[in-house]
Amino acid sequence: MRFRVKLIIVALMAALVVGILYIGNLNNKRDEESKTVSDNTETVYLWYSDASFTEFFTYAAVAFHEKYSGIRVIPVLVDEGEYLESINFASVKGEDFPDIILLANDSLEKAYLAGLASEVKDPTGSLADGHFPKAAIDAVSYKNKLIGYPLSYETSVLLYNKTYLKNWAEKVNAGWKSEAGESLDESEVGEYFSDSGELAGGNTGAAEEQKTVTYEDYIPKTVDDLLSFADGYQPEEGVTGILKWDVSDIFYNYFFVGNSMIVGGNAGDDRNNINIYNEDTIKCLQIYQGLNQFFSISVEDSKAEDVLRDFINGKYIYTIATSNAIEEINKANKAAKEKYESDVRAAKDANEEAKLSAEEGTTPTLIDIDAIPKPLEYGYALVPDISGSLCTKSLSVTDVLALNGYSEHKTAAEKFAAFVTTTYANQLYSRTGRLAAYLDSGYTTEDFLTFQKEYARSIPLPKIVEASNLWVQLEITFTKIWQGESVEEHLKDLNSQIQSQLGGG
Repeated sequence: MRFRVKLIIVALMAALVVGILYIGNLNNKRDEESKTVSDNTETVYLWYSDASFTEFFTYAAVAFHEKYSGIRVIPVLVDEGEYLESINFASVKGEDFPDIILLANDSLEKAYLAGLASEVKDPTGSLADGHFPKAAIDAVSYKNKLIGYPLSYETSVLLYNKTYLKNWAEKVNAGWKSEAGESLDESEVGEYFSDSGELAGGNTGAAEEQKTVTYEDYIPKTVDDLLSFADGYQPEEGVTGILKWDVSDIFYNYFFVGNSMIVGGNAGDDRNNINIYNEDTIKCLQIYQGLNQFFSISVEDSKAEDVLRDFINGKYIYTIATSNAIEEINKANKAAKEKYESDVRAAKDANEEAKLSAEEGTTPTLIDIDAIPKPLEYGYALVPDISGSLCTKSLSVTDVLALNGYSEHKTAAEKFAAFVTTTYANQLYSRTGRLAAYLDSGYTTEDFLTFQKEYARSIPLPKIVEASNLWVQLEITFTKIWQGESVEEHLKDLNSQIQSQLGGG
């Protein structure tokens, strides 16, 4: 025991030395920066741990100072490891601590209870006047208090190959015939959408007048729609599957239970509102499990980046993706467009050369310009519900600017937090690749607007400290269920674990 105590003491001393050196480095940096600040300027320090925000915060600080000349904001990038602990150490020590901190919404309870996040006053009313979706407000709420400003978010949506769906709709409308030479009837060509959104019934005979379909008819509103489409679709060359997504990552899977599994309520802060093991969640996960037999997706062979790349390359009709898909698809579109234009130019040049070199009285062999493959088009849609009666909600995580409770510059700090999350939010994506939580961020295209709509109806990560490992436990639970193990047994075990952690089991 004595040896163990000595080890603990040594470890604590080492941690203290590291902390002192860390704060010392910040002191030196702050001293240098303070030399450039006039005595009449109030200085606010912002700490963040994600380097992708550096350019954004740097330009935002300059723009803010132009508007509020009496306030200077200095962004400080700190080590991501033990981030909150470093903030707490500096704040308690009372020297060179941040006035504003950037953190994920699931860390807000921990920060609030430690005094590192305080209730905001919202003097501009930006948090109360519909400038942010409900999910964003829920993300920054704790015990009916607003304790931060929502800056950016991540969630997941459904992607689809618009080119393939357009091609299929054209074949359907043209009365495309199967290899057996029989025309496909309504049930076989994907006429599966009832007015209510439920899976339509089986074929009852040839319709007197077949409905003209568009690709939009094949954007699934429910999982039933997906299965119906998959049952009738005849893949074109290059398509290896109908649907694939990362079944190993809970962020891509959670939408199946997002509307039925309750962990802390809408704001994720109510320990008395936990409902994991319930009838609807069981039903949703039974359907989720059944999809493995239909689409045969391996946990080991479904990593998000690989799936997205395969989707962009035309191997799948649908996938579930996060916001990084926007940039990846835009890059692929640009490259494909350049290749197509180059191929067309080369074909035209070759045709001209063939015409010039053809012998008199002969017909030159020309390249068919229309046969050159055009770039694939992609579309964005909300994640489908399970059925007409079982709804879904994607998971979301929100990056929040919180005011340090130890700060003596809260008024100035809040001005910056409000400014950067509203007025300057239209600069966020171009400088970070992150989507702004602010509704009026200038998004006008389908990709951005779809993510915005999905975020609005999403369920934020809960803040309950004792349930902080829920996502690891959920990932394990989903994997076991996907691989065929008992839905009820594993849900019951998960419920018991969480209740026990909360002191109720």
